[in-house]
Parts: sequence; C-alpha cells; structure tokens
Amino acid sequence: MNIGIELLGDLAYLLITCAAVGALAYILRQPLILGFLVAGMLIGPFGPLGLIKNTDMLNNFSDIAIVLLLFGVGLAFPLSHLKGVGKIGITIAVIEVLAMLGIGFAIGTAFGWNFYDSMFLAAALSISSTAIIIKVLEDTGKMETTSALLLTGILVIEDIIAIVMLSTIHSTVITGSVELPVIMWTLAKIGMFFGVTLTLGIFIVPKIFNLISRLERYEITITFALGLAFGLSFLTYSLGFSAATGAFLAGVIIAGSKFSEDISLLITPTKEIFTAIFFVTIGALMDLTQIGTFWIPVVIITAAVIIGKIFSVYFGMRLFTTSRQYAFGIGLSMAQLGEFSFIVLKTGKDLNVISDMLFPIVGMVVVITTFLGVILVKRGTKIVEVYE
Repeated sequence: MNIGIELLGDLAYLLITCAAVGALAYILRQPLILGFLVAGMLIGPFGPLGLIKNTDMLNNFSDIAIVLLLFGVGLAFPLSHLKGVGKIGITIAVIEVLAMLGIGFAIGTAFGWNFYDSMFLAAALSISSTAIIIKVLEDTGKMETTSALLLTGILVIEDIIAIVMLSTIHSTVITGSVELPVIMWTLAKIGMFFGVTLTLGIFIVPKIFNLISRLERYEITITFALGLAFGLSFLTYSLGFSAATGAFLAGVIIAGSKFSEDISLLITPTKEIFTAIFFVTIGALMDLTQIGTFWIPVVIITAAVIIGKIFSVYFGMRLFTTSRQYAFGIGLSMAQLGEFSFIVLKTGKDLNVISDMLFPIVGMVVVITTFLGVILVKRGTKIVEVYE
C-alpha cells in the first residue's frame, strides 16, 4: 500500500477514536490526557482493536507535538514571571525534583534495572503535571487564589528544570559519560546557550514581528513563529541538546513581545491536535500485556510518587510557613505525573537506551496518579482555602 494512503488511514483511526474516547473522558469529568492514552491503548498494535500496526510514522507526528507543546509552555512564560515566583517556588521545586530523582533512581537500582533505565525512570518521576493541576484549578475557579499562584510558580520552575534536565540527559547519553565534570560542562553549555539565544532573540525577534505586523496577514505571523520554534528545536538537537529546549526558548523569546497572545491563540488548534496525537501514540506504544509481569513495580512506583511528592513539597513549604495543614494541602496538589514523563521516555526510546518495559510501567503509573491526582488537587485546594 502507498505509504501516504496508509498514513491517512492511521490518522483517521487515531483522530476518530481519540475524539470518541476523549468525549467519554470529558463526560466522566476525567482529564482528556487520560482519554487520549486509553484511545492509543485500544487502537495500538498491542491493543484489542489493533487498528494501527506501524507506529513509526506516528512517532514523527509525536516529535512535532513535543515541539508545539513546549513552544506553548514557553509562550505562557515571559521572563518577568520569574520575579513573581520568588524563592519559595524555586526552593520547593528544587527540593521536590531532587527528592524524586533520588527516589526514582533508588527504585530502579533496587529492581536491578540498568543505569539508563534507572536514570530515565528518575527523570520521569521528578516533574508534576502542569496540564492536570492547572486544568483542575481552572475548573474549580481557584486560579486567582494565593495558593494557585504559588502552585503555578512551582510548576513554572519545574518546567525550566525539566528542560535543562532533558538536555543534560540527552547530552549524557550522546557522550556516553556520566562523570561530574562532563555533567557540569554540559550544564554550563546549556546555560551559555540559553543566555546567548535569549539575549539575541529578545532584541531581534520583536523587531521582526513589528515588520511582519505591518503586512496585516496572520498567516505570515504564525508561519514565522512556528519556523522559529522548529528552527531552534533543530539547532539545539544538532548541538547535542534536546529539541524541546529550542522549542521552549522560542516560546520564551516571543512571550516577551506584544504579539505573544495573538500567536498563542493562533497555534492553539494545531497544538491541541498534535498534543492529542502525541498521547495517543504514547498509549499505542504501551504493551499492556507486560503489566501482569510488572505489577509490583507499578504499585511500588505509584506509592513512591504520591508519598514522595506530598512530603517533599510539604518539607519545602514548612521552611516558609508554620501551618502544617497549608503545607500538606500544597503537597497534595502536586502528587501526580503527566506529560513530561512521556516526553522523557520518548527521548530514551529515540536514543535506544531504555527497555521496552518502562513505557507500560510508567504509563500505568501516570494513569493511576492522574485518576488520583484530580481528587488530590481538589482536596488540597479545599484544605488551603481557609488560609486564602
């Protein structure tokens, strides 16, 4: 069969199933991410329907989705937000990430997994889900509260840490070395690249957009914005970093301009479609037949994620507040995994250094913590509302 026609068929199965299961998730008041994952499990090569046999082509679409996803995160993060985050958000984010990195690596090592499996597991467990937390806060009308602003600040810092960590892991695998001097040099290169790119971008890009705006054609505006995102993604990948880093930087550069809201509005439909494709593809890659073999790691990792995140955030909060209830409520709100876990695993898969078992194991942990996470975020915001 012609490869283009085959792709059309796969996309038809994917989008129709995605819409149907996503609608069901919405009716049941569950995150759409969960619906997309289930859709992928159903139609993937390991699922009961088995409609999609070859996921290689869809992997290309998921790579595009990662770029658009991180570009959107960057667009929502002008550098001025750093001033509002403060030392509380930075401290809590760092404590949580470091704690979960240690817990994740320790679990992988205890199970006898190889170094890369343990490393990617640790990274996948370290970042909470921005999408899920923000969605619940919006649905409950809590976005303007003090606790919501704090949670948003923590998530913003975690997103930055995630980008740096992803590039560091990518470079570590490429160089094949995990020595401290090599890691420090990698971090230094990432820092220099961030600095140079942001400095040049913030001075040059707004001027280009000013020229483009005179044409009064949104097609040209969005084309240039996406070109910048994909161009910086390709550049960072070529330099040995993660492509997601370039996409995030492109978003941050544009976020500081007066055109950021218009561009964010223009790319939203495209981003949402490719994001759905990304999660469906991830679901399709999960071989759920392995869950019976690895149910013990799923249970242990799920418990470690929930307990580890709650109490690491609680500890960080207690450094700045005397209220145990308030600190516990914030901790409850951060106890889940989400989109970043899959981006980490996708990176490991593309680099061909992780075992096939990680996808279904971490995938099930994400599904479980997503179910529980919605409940925990609502419970957490309920606890802290008396302090608002």
